[in-house]
Amino acid sequence: MPSPKTGPRSSRVEMINGRPMIIVNDQPVYPMIHSLTDVPSGRWSWEELPQHNIRNFGQAGIRLFQLDIALEHIWPAPDKWDMTLARKQVAGVLEVCPEASVIFRFHVRAPRWWLKAHPEEWVVYADADYKEEQAYGLLRIIEHDNNPVRRVSMASRKWRNAITEKFQQFLVEFAETPEGDALAGIQVANGVYGEWHNWGFFDNEPDVSEPMNVAFRDWLMDKYGSDEALQEAWNDPQTSFEKALAPGMSERQTDGILRDPQKERPVIDYYECMHQVVADNIVHFASTVKAHWPRPIITGTFYGYYFSTFGRQAAGGHLQLQRILKTDCIDYLSGPQAYEPEAIELGEVYRSRSLILSMRLHGKLWLDEMDVEPKIPILKDEDYEERVQQSVADVRRNTAFTYTKGMGLWYYDFNISGVDLDGYCHFLSGSQGNWDHPIVMGEIEHMQKLFQDRALAEPYSSEADVLFVFDTDSLYYSASLVGADPVTPTLIDYCTLAAFRSGIIFDPVHLDDLPLVDLDQYKVVVFGNTYALKEEERAFIQEKVACDGRQLIWFHAPGFIDETTGCADVAFTSALTGINLTELNPEHAPNIQGKIGDSEPFEYRLDDKPSKPLLAVEDSGAESMARFANSGECAIARKSFPDHTSWFVSLPGMETEPLRSLLQATGAHVYGTTDAFFYGGGSILVFHTLDGGSQTVTLRNGKSIELDLPQGPATVLLDTGSGEVLMNTCSPNLSDVHEIYP
Repeated sequence: MPSPKTGPRSSRVEMINGRPMIIVNDQPVYPMIHSLTDVPSGRWSWEELPQHNIRNFGQAGIRLFQLDIALEHIWPAPDKWDMTLARKQVAGVLEVCPEASVIFRFHVRAPRWWLKAHPEEWVVYADADYKEEQAYGLLRIIEHDNNPVRRVSMASRKWRNAITEKFQQFLVEFAETPEGDALAGIQVANGVYGEWHNWGFFDNEPDVSEPMNVAFRDWLMDKYGSDEALQEAWNDPQTSFEKALAPGMSERQTDGILRDPQKERPVIDYYECMHQVVADNIVHFASTVKAHWPRPIITGTFYGYYFSTFGRQAAGGHLQLQRILKTDCIDYLSGPQAYEPEAIELGEVYRSRSLILSMRLHGKLWLDEMDVEPKIPILKDEDYEERVQQSVADVRRNTAFTYTKGMGLWYYDFNISGVDLDGYCHFLSGSQGNWDHPIVMGEIEHMQKLFQDRALAEPYSSEADVLFVFDTDSLYYSASLVGADPVTPTLIDYCTLAAFRSGIIFDPVHLDDLPLVDLDQYKVVVFGNTYALKEEERAFIQEKVACDGRQLIWFHAPGFIDETTGCADVAFTSALTGINLTELNPEHAPNIQGKIGDSEPFEYRLDDKPSKPLLAVEDSGAESMARFANSGECAIARKSFPDHTSWFVSLPGMETEPLRSLLQATGAHVYGTTDAFFYGGGSILVFHTLDGGSQTVTLRNGKSIELDLPQGPATVLLDTGSGEVLMNTCSPNLSDVHEIYP
């Protein structure tokens, strides 16, 4: 690939042919990156194994490299300031790849000495006392972040002011060093593992510290303006800005899946405030980079996680996505690939954690952190060739997904630092690097060139004809405590998994971005957790989406909460969907049985407890597809209108049915009938199967492609128009493995 000129790097993200690309010194670089980790043993770029892998990726055509650095590495004591380690990190890359451009993941967390000196700025967990953590020693600085340990509150102004001053100093001074010439990007990082989650969010409830209380009071004053307006909104004549506190655990409990906006406004406000505090910090530090780096530079952040957030969206997810997408100081967002459900092993659906269509609509680049390695074999394996085939299928599946979505990724080299995420590593195998095998590196080199060439030559378009619509504001109204809401994670994670398993291709988008979408592309629009809608959103959906023969699928309680009036009622959902609904009061867990079209009958139960709210269809003009087994009310129905069709599904399922049969009944294009799955975009169709064998792929243009694959995992790349095989089922070098290793 073309390499940016040596000398000072100027960088930006720019839309080229409808997809965001990284531009370094005016040359487009396909966003495929190699990254070292933050783990102490083996993380430093000047060490032997990291340099070995940096060299490998450089020889494969990769010119972008990511490194970790924390302010604590530079400011380890109040009176000590030393940029030696930061300079050595960049120099280590340049030593083996002089044309490289480097991105720093820069942790703006408080150094340990600052943390100890300012206990008044610590986060206070709503549900737990502090746990003592091990002395860091050789451990990662971020090692214990997801436990209730002592960390500085995200709302601490004293922390932000102190760190900003030193961050500015770093930017000014590092830019003047020779190593600073190679810096093309800075990713600002804080929170759990640098990913801007609230500390300890996985199991613990967020912050009730005094810094958070101060931020909450200021936020309330900005929102409501007067004590009287606050009292009316909170339905509490005794409250005031001065008395307002972050709600405790008893206030965060809720009766059912959705919060009552009339009774639980203080908690809804708190979560929104807390997420805005996090977003404000991201924007602040990214703006600091833009203001103090002397040349154009790309800035990024971990943010925008939506899928695979373990049901902890309100406690520590990324709910201010629109704020981040609309700021000019952020060029890219990023996150690890989805970890669950069914997202890592061969035959499972590798996917990103964000609403990627929204990224592209706002001109932002999304980068997957691919941190799960293929199962690299060693020669003494009896099943060596089988393992090579598996590794090829794995790295193709993961890398090609990002291309088809118009985005990029980095290969995160955990193994060279002694970390084994899946328990597979052979002695002497994974210690060399996650992708350190000539055939695997050959695949990466081949894909880098293929994707770079196609991205520059052809306008990007998605192959999807199904659109999934999700919301972040609705998550402020959802039950937030661990295990309190079984519905929303199912809608977000399991329904999209079922869609992949249905043989269709879909795009995920944020509700707020619907007006930006070219809806002509989509036959089917699926509304996920769109519980809370504003008046203008309802009008847009009814006027612009529910038309042109489109099929609309509504889940659970769409529009049940009217954000314009602050009320909740089933009548809002009936008006939105066009299907008359009634609210049930079940005493037992709902069990749904039904059959859609020519599908096999299905039966499913979401939870062992009654669901609230639970809506049923009570409409003579609707065709019933499924019923609640214990009561007989209609749970899934279809209603036809002159210009569209509306489907209502009371509760989602965690298995492939009923969504697969429902999608197939809508006429969405099905590429294959097996449990294989497909990605498609940028003129490339990706087909992944666990079992191989004879397969038939039907293109959108009606052409059928017959594939006779070897048994076992396979990932095939096809041209979406001609069906030409661009990358075959196994490496062309697979038969030559003994020549590679004589």
